Amino acid sequence: MSSGLVDETDRASSSLRDSVSTAMLVALAYFIGAELAFFIGTLSDKIFAPFWPPNIVLFCVFLLVPMRRWWIYTLITFPAHVVAELGVGMNLPQLLVAFATNVAVAGLNAGAVRLFADGRPWLGDPRKALIFVAATALVCPAVVALGGAFVPILGGATGNFSDFWAQWYASNALGSVTLAPVVLTWLCEPWPPISQVPEAKRSEALALSTALVVVCTVTFAVGPGTQGSSFLPALLYLPLPLIVWATVRFGIKGASGAIFIVTVVLIWRTLNSHNLFTGGDAESNVLAMQTFLIGLATPVLLLGAAINAIRHAEQTIRDSQERTAFAFASTHIALWEYGTAGERFWTSANCNAMLGLKPNVTLTRTSFLGAIHPQDIAAARDIIRTTASAAEPTTREFRVNLPDGETRWLLARGYAQRDKNGEITQTAGILTDVTDRKAVEFEAELQRRELSHLMRVSVMGELAGAIAHELNQPLAAILANAEAARRMLRQAPPDIDEAGAALDDIVHENKRASEVIRRMRRLLRKGDSKPEIVNLNDLIESTLKLLHSELISRHIKVDTNLGADVPIIWGDPVQLQQVLLNLAMNAMEAMSLVPPSRRVLAIASRHLNADSIEIVVRDRGHGLAPVSTKQLFEPFFTTKDHGLGLGLSICLTIVKSHGGELSLANHADGGVTAILTLPSRQIQTMAAK
Repeated sequence: MSSGLVDETDRASSSLRDSVSTAMLVALAYFIGAELAFFIGTLSDKIFAPFWPPNIVLFCVFLLVPMRRWWIYTLITFPAHVVAELGVGMNLPQLLVAFATNVAVAGLNAGAVRLFADGRPWLGDPRKALIFVAATALVCPAVVALGGAFVPILGGATGNFSDFWAQWYASNALGSVTLAPVVLTWLCEPWPPISQVPEAKRSEALALSTALVVVCTVTFAVGPGTQGSSFLPALLYLPLPLIVWATVRFGIKGASGAIFIVTVVLIWRTLNSHNLFTGGDAESNVLAMQTFLIGLATPVLLLGAAINAIRHAEQTIRDSQERTAFAFASTHIALWEYGTAGERFWTSANCNAMLGLKPNVTLTRTSFLGAIHPQDIAAARDIIRTTASAAEPTTREFRVNLPDGETRWLLARGYAQRDKNGEITQTAGILTDVTDRKAVEFEAELQRRELSHLMRVSVMGELAGAIAHELNQPLAAILANAEAARRMLRQAPPDIDEAGAALDDIVHENKRASEVIRRMRRLLRKGDSKPEIVNLNDLIESTLKLLHSELISRHIKVDTNLGADVPIIWGDPVQLQQVLLNLAMNAMEAMSLVPPSRRVLAIASRHLNADSIEIVVRDRGHGLAPVSTKQLFEPFFTTKDHGLGLGLSICLTIVKSHGGELSLANHADGGVTAILTLPSRQIQTMAAK
């Protein structure tokens, strides 16, 4: 036999032993319950009592243990039943029928509650409580009572079958709504340690129980002569406020405990003296008392279950809110709502901390705007104003100044909530702390600028020879004109007119050299981006002048077609010229292996439509290899033998920062066409601002 099978057998044996031990305790409880019922029996034959505890013992056990173990508890409680019933003189048929109906009603009750109430707690909400009451106090005992009515008949009792049915049914139904809830809620549900229960709550429970005992004792002491009095309804209602108090304060446990106290006091008064239900024969008195208690217990249990459900829902909401608040605080997100009526401002708990406000500060429009960085108040006002009118969610970013002097970036995203008529009732959204993202973006922008500057320096290095030649021409002309002017001034008489003309040429060539140096300095300049008005056609011509000597040395002809209607735009001229310079240099290098007669660099500009401007740079080289267009713009991807693969990546970043697009494609007639598109309307609007 394998060790696994041995272990499984040992566990099964241990479980069976535990079940048998528990069943013996259940048998003892069954016997004690039967003796107690016989002790308080009020009918003439001393067998039927107001309720029948043994059935409640079996019902609660069947409800709590697996169904496959029911036979163990049934088998072991049978001897206890026999001993108890023989003690009151039951014959064998009567004894067997009594035990069969006891097991049947307990099993049916437990099976119905298990099937329809969906597990513990069995009285946790109104639905479960209604199922519990309907199954255990109405349907199941009513059905089994058809057999239970034969118990007194088999014992020789005379009377109507309906009376015996009613006696058996009422005693079992009463036990289900008075004893079973106490067992299931007080004994079978977990309790916190007594030290964790507040002293005030313990004192309240003790005072309430004492008051209920006293009130019930006094109320139920009224004798039969009072039954005709008009004060009878008032007397019956006297315990009700205390019962409701217990139910509201302590839920289903308070409800079941209060019902149990009322039941015990009423039975005790019935056994020891006159009460409201001792005016007729014994059977009628007990039935009246049972009806009263069942009618009282049913709504109170339902109320207690409803209280429990409400508290459970409230606790669930609190737990959910705590988890949500923790999640929001962990992710630096806050919720906000702004009501259009009365300027009501609601935010989640962590919003004040994000805005640098104290927790006890009530957030209003004024306090909200007061926390915003002075330069960003307009953006904060805008999110409130535009959210209410925009059809789509709006987004704004702004800074807040914290008390410790730290500045944080927040992103506000909002949308409008409308009623059924389309009227805006409030605006709502989220606040997100994006300081870390801003820091990363700032660092990335610095690195991009550094890299962009290094690329410009690299391009200037490649053009060093051409630029030197470009400077050499005006410098040589300046030298020649200066020598000529000196000779003319030494003549006798001096030729003032010719000398003046030579000096004019010197001034012209000096300006020409200064322009070359200015263009170089602008490209090599390192600093923050400074948007300004840019004439794209002038920028193209300036770039070509910078490349003039390089184009000559490479034997490249330039073909320009600049549209006269191209509008000025708002942008960074240095960055845009870097893009043009990079595209032109790529085109020049692409034509290095083609015959000089075919080396043509074509540059065109046009106002594409009302919203965009297009610049086209085309070469007559061999074209691109079949690679993905996206791959061309990836960092460190290059088709050159000596390239770094950063030029086009930087160009694309610059173009996108200006709201444009950049693409490369092979031309049908050969070569590559680079298309640069910039949004004219948007940039013109920025320029107007």
